[in-house]
Order: sequence, then C-alpha cells, then structure tokens
Amino acid sequence: MADIFLSYNETDRDAVRRLALALQSVGWSVWWDRRIPAGQTWRSVLAHEMQAMRCMVVVWSAKSVQSEWVCEEADEGRQSGKLVPVMIERVRPPAGFREIQAADLIGWDGTADFPGLQQLIEDISRLVHRPSAPAPPPAPVPAPPPAAAPEASPAFHVSRRVWGFAAGALLLALGAGYFVENWRKADSPVEAPMATTAAPPVTSPVTPDASSPRPTPSVADAAKRPTAAAAPMPAPPRPVAKPATGANPRCAALRERQQLGEALSDASKRFYQQEC
Repeated sequence: MADIFLSYNETDRDAVRRLALALQSVGWSVWWDRRIPAGQTWRSVLAHEMQAMRCMVVVWSAKSVQSEWVCEEADEGRQSGKLVPVMIERVRPPAGFREIQAADLIGWDGTADFPGLQQLIEDISRLVHRPSAPAPPPAPVPAPPPAAAPEASPAFHVSRRVWGFAAGALLLALGAGYFVENWRKADSPVEAPMATTAAPPVTSPVTPDASSPRPTPSVADAAKRPTAAAAPMPAPPRPVAKPATGANPRCAALRERQQLGEALSDASKRFYQQEC
C-alpha cells in the first residue's frame, strides 16, 4: 500500500521518475513503477493499489491526455476525492478535468526549491499529512571505563625503592671495579727484557815481581807498538785492595793511593809488596 499513486504515460517515464524521487524525499511512499508480480493480472494490481492509495497524482502531458488508461485512472481519483493533477507540458487537460487546478511543473529542472514543486507538496499535504521526521538513532552507550588497578601498599613502594637503590649501587660498584682494573693495566710499565750479554770479567792487575828483571824492548818491538793517536789504550782496571796486614801508616797511604788509581814508583811498589 502506497501513500501516492502516480498516473502517467510511459513516454514520460524519465520526468515521472524525478517526481517520484522528490516525493519520496519528503517521506511519502510512491507507487509508480508498474511492474506486475508473477501470478497476478494487471487489472487486479491496479485495482488494489487504487483502493489502498491516499492520493492520486496524474501527470498531464501531450501523450497522457490522449491515453485512455490515464484518463480512467484520473477519473477514479476524482470520484474518490484524492486527485491532484500535475502539468509537465503546456497542454489542455481532457474534458471533465479542466476545472481542476493543476500544479505547474513546466520547465522543472529537478531542483527541490522549484516553486511548482513546492506548491505540489503543499497540495498533497492537505490529503496526506507529512510523515514526522524519523527519530534520530539512539546514541551509542559508552563503554564503562576500565577498572583502575588496585593501588600498591606503602610497604610495597618502600621495598621496591630499596631494591632499586641496591641494584643501582651494585651497578656502580661493578662499573668502578672495571674502571680501576683497566686503569691499572694501562698505567703499569712494560717490563724490559733482561739483557743476556754477560759482563766482562774483572781482571786483577798483575803486580810485577821485583826480583824478575824487566825486559828491554827492542827497536822492532817499539816500531810494532801502536801510537797514541792511532788507538787510545783503555784505562787499566781498578786494583783490588788487599786487606790490611799491619798497622803501618805507610802501607795504608800506599793502599789508599792505589785505590784512587795513582801510579806508584818502583821503590813504593817493592816496599808495598814486602812490608804490606
């Protein structure tokens, strides 16, 4: 069952479709697409829709005013007092409908604020009240906030802080030990390898015997000796002092001179060997 029954000629289908959509946007139900369900007849469907309608809108055009079916449907709406004629082309309505004022939709561009369309909606509203605005959908119920986690007791906070301090102190101690160990390794000197070269043996000076005669060098031996300018002779090793055997002061003086590296005369050497 539809609120509005549209009567029109099939050649005006495009204009009628725009009109049906405009009326549906107001909130009315419109029967205009004349498709017959399977198993039913054309006359039975039309008879049912015309009996259930609350308003009949007949669309007058150059083709519809000549259609026998449109005129019969318009006559049914006039007899029931539900007829609202609409003119989409400048034509003369059929006899019997000329005294009924028709809404003027000639030149309608499809907009909703067209004056003829607004007048048509007002005319239909006298027969079919406009449906009330649909109620807004219910607002979604907000989900309950998540339950707050139970607050920890003061003792738990204290123990957590103690463990935190202990862990921090342990990390600092480990870091300090690692730093000190690396510093000691970097600061310790590298031991030089021990020299394997043996020191030259210390030879004690040979004291010539006073009784043995001193050899007289020959001229050939003197020529073989190197000169002082060619190769300097090394200094004789320091003589090892003999332990004192008496309290003779001259022995002590000669011994001290030998320790200082002084050369003794032949007489002093003989005295030292015999008396000291």
